[in-house]
Amino acid sequence: SGIPSVETFKALVAPCLSPLVIALAMQVTGWACCRRSPRCGRVLLALGTTVLFLGSLAGFTYDARRAAEFQYSPLSVGALPDGPLQIVVLGTGFNPDPQLPANSRVGGTFLARLLEGVRILRVTPKSQLIVSIAGETPVEAKEQFWAEMRPLLGIESADTVLLTTAESTLDEAQLVKQLNDGRPLVLATSAGHMPRAVRIFTNEGLRVLPAPTDYGFVRAGSTKDRIWPRWIPSTDGLGSNHAFLCELFAGLWRRLRTK
Repeated sequence: SGIPSVETFKALVAPCLSPLVIALAMQVTGWACCRRSPRCGRVLLALGTTVLFLGSLAGFTYDARRAAEFQYSPLSVGALPDGPLQIVVLGTGFNPDPQLPANSRVGGTFLARLLEGVRILRVTPKSQLIVSIAGETPVEAKEQFWAEMRPLLGIESADTVLLTTAESTLDEAQLVKQLNDGRPLVLATSAGHMPRAVRIFTNEGLRVLPAPTDYGFVRAGSTKDRIWPRWIPSTDGLGSNHAFLCELFAGLWRRLRTK
């Protein structure tokens, strides 16, 4: 395929999908055009301001993102198949700084995924926990991190496998495929990432039981579900719309690469 890799998408394309970046690009271009073409400059400045305002309103993508998060329900212990499992925890970024305690070398997203995997491991103690640690960091640093995390989680004696080379969800799916020995697979990742992750694993011929976690939205109809905050400009709105665009274009990027 002539389409660049997912890593290229993350590094070059994803940041440019931010409404803030788009708005600033328009405004800077507008200021630059003001001397030679004042009318064009004013139009670009106005468009940039409009994009910034609209992009800071989470209401435009709120329902779509929440629907994606709740496409799969939280995994109930009663829904687990009998017998040992392979529990897969997908990775996020990693900070190799040895001055930080192990639990501070990864973000809250990864910790939420990891705790979900450990929760399932507790009720299926003969299962295998497969943990992916992403990032361009030496394998030794990742292994040291995991050696420090296991006692914190109380899983020193558990059967665990560490994936250290994956740079994308597709890489993780392909590595897990090599490790799968026929046991049912449980997939732990962020709820918003789960629909795309399930598609990728399914395309690799793997059937997974979703275990979504790290929810960013309140459930529809719950006591904290309010509409009005979505329509107040905020940095959360910018982040929400950026995340929506990234997931949308990442899915398109993946489909183009697989054609």
